[in-house]
Parts: sequence; C-alpha cells; structure tokens
Amino acid sequence: MSFEALKREVDNGMNGRNNGIPMGFHRLNRYIGIRKRMYFVAGGLTGSGKTSFIDDAFVLNPYDWYISQKDPKFKLRIIYRSMERSRTYKLAKWVCRKIFLDHGYIIPVSKLLGWTEKMTKDEHDIFLLYKDYMEQMDDVITIIDGPENPVGIAKDLRSHALKNGVVEQLDEYNKIYIPNDENEVTIVILDHLGLLKTTRELTTKKQTIDKMSDELRYARDFYGYTIVAVQQFNRDISNPIRIKNGDVEPQLEDFKESSVPQEDADVVLALFDPMRYKVSDPSGYNLDKLIDEYGGKYFRSLRLIKNSYGEDDVRIGLGFLGQVGMFKELPKRKDMTDVDYENVVNKSFFLNDQHSSTLR
Repeated sequence: MSFEALKREVDNGMNGRNNGIPMGFHRLNRYIGIRKRMYFVAGGLTGSGKTSFIDDAFVLNPYDWYISQKDPKFKLRIIYRSMERSRTYKLAKWVCRKIFLDHGYIIPVSKLLGWTEKMTKDEHDIFLLYKDYMEQMDDVITIIDGPENPVGIAKDLRSHALKNGVVEQLDEYNKIYIPNDENEVTIVILDHLGLLKTTRELTTKKQTIDKMSDELRYARDFYGYTIVAVQQFNRDISNPIRIKNGDVEPQLEDFKESSVPQEDADVVLALFDPMRYKVSDPSGYNLDKLIDEYGGKYFRSLRLIKNSYGEDDVRIGLGFLGQVGMFKELPKRKDMTDVDYENVVNKSFFLNDQHSSTLR
C-alpha cells in the first residue's frame, strides 16, 4: 500500500500533473509554482497590496489560466477564507480588475457599488457582460467571509476533504487520504492570520496562530492541499532606527505575532513598498520614475525570503495598479527603459496593446 501511494505521485509526475499551476508571474514561476502539498506564507504591511497580490497570484491568474485550457490536466478548486473583506467586496474588486484587463477602463469598486457615485449606463452595460464569467467562477471558487477560529476552520477543511475523498488505514500506525479526483488541486487561502478568533483554550493571538498553522500543515501533508496564509508585519519594520539606516526590507523576523507559520511554510513571500519609507529599492529600480504627478505609486518589491524547493533571497520588481488591485512583473532593472517607466505610470504597461488607447 505504501508503494501504491508513492506510485500515484510518480505517475502524476510522469503525466505532467506535478508541474504546477502558473501564478502569472514569469520570473517567480521559475522558482516556485502552485502544486499540491505546498504551504505559502505571504506578508506585508497594511496598505502594501498583499491581499491584491495573493488574489492575483493564487486566485485570478490561476483561474483565468484554468478556464482557458481546452483539456486541463488539473481540476482547480479554491477555498478563500476572507476574514477582512466581505464576499461582495471581493467579487466587486475582481470584476473591476477583469473589466480593466479586457477594456482598459478603470471602474473603481466604490463606483461599481455606488458608494461615491453611480456608474454611467455604458459602464453598467460593460459590467453586465461579466455575468457568465462570474457565474463560472462560482464553480471553482468558494469565498467564506468573516472571522473564524482555528478549530472551526480545521473542521470545515476536514468536512470538505471527506466529501471529496476517503481515508484508508494502511496499517496499525498509518493512514492515507485518497481524493475522488487525483487531478484536483485545492488551494486554501486565509486572509489574514491576525484576524483569527480566539477560543477558551486559545486565549492569545500567538496561541491561535500557532494552532492554525499546525492545522494548515496537517491539511497540506494529509489532504494534499495547497495552503496560502497571509500575515501582517509587526511594528519593528517601521522602527525609526531601521528607517534611518535604510534597513526596512522585510525579514522573517518582521512577521507579526508568531514565527511558527514561517517555520512551517515551504515558501515565504514578502511584499514591500520602499517608497513608504523614502528609501531606494534593493533591486535598483528608479522609484522617482514610478510615481505619477498626483503622487500615485506604481511599484512594489517582492522578496522570496524562504524557498524549501530551491533558490531563495530573490527580489522581483512589480508594477502595481492599486485602482484595480493588479500586479505585473517589471522587466529586470537593467532592461528597464524610460519608455517602460512611462508605460507603467500611464497604465498601458498593464494592458494588451489593443486596449492601451482606451485608458480612463
């Protein structure tokens, strides 16, 4: 039985099913990909765009790739625990991003939902074009909003697993989970760990996060789930002495409230806004050319801090379009031209050429 379990994984590799699902970031994909039995931790300060990055890399880019495949080798399923934002807000943000990509037209979430102003009839007509796209998304992505405690989340993950597979006892000491569909890749996202609810037994944030990480590690190892946990940075990264010394690039020690998730994780990513501290970018991008005339900032630095499967301490420059929560890899710093910088700020960089003239 042990050999058969190993053989299933070997056969998956022979059939190309262990190559992973692309994250939509070419250089990042050279180092890591979305595969079964992986645990990612991603961190950033409030306002850094970490949730938007997670949405791009682990939800929207994989989803768009998946639905574009005529004969996908995987069946994709995403369980998104959004403890900070409502389900309605998440869907609104995602459709705004899709409208921008398809039409080069920026409709802010606040306008889509009528918080600040109403959409025009033309904008509303564009929105209605995405009915099928969003309904198809329901077949792949489940959003569960609101805070929960680790015990409740673990119970839900176990329930999901048992609805989609069986547990077999191999011998007196070992058991194995066999999914109904060996080709299914289940991504579980928690955003973010600091919003987990405590319990009578788990009375502190550290205890709660430690317990949650233990359960997520189990879900990775036993059920084969791909785990993505979002964690905020602590205040030390904004220490005046560190700022004065220019030492504000994120380290493992900067993750808030517990170090256990980083220890348990296979991959740790950190999103960083050097402009926030008025320091230079570690990779050497000219940040002055990535700010528009109104002070809008179009840059984030992504650091691969830990990678159990290969090279780490990798930095990747990202263009960031905050109005629609979208990221795109920049050319390497040595390859960036003045035209490239201009296209990032005027937003055409984020689009296919045929849409660049319609920017609003």
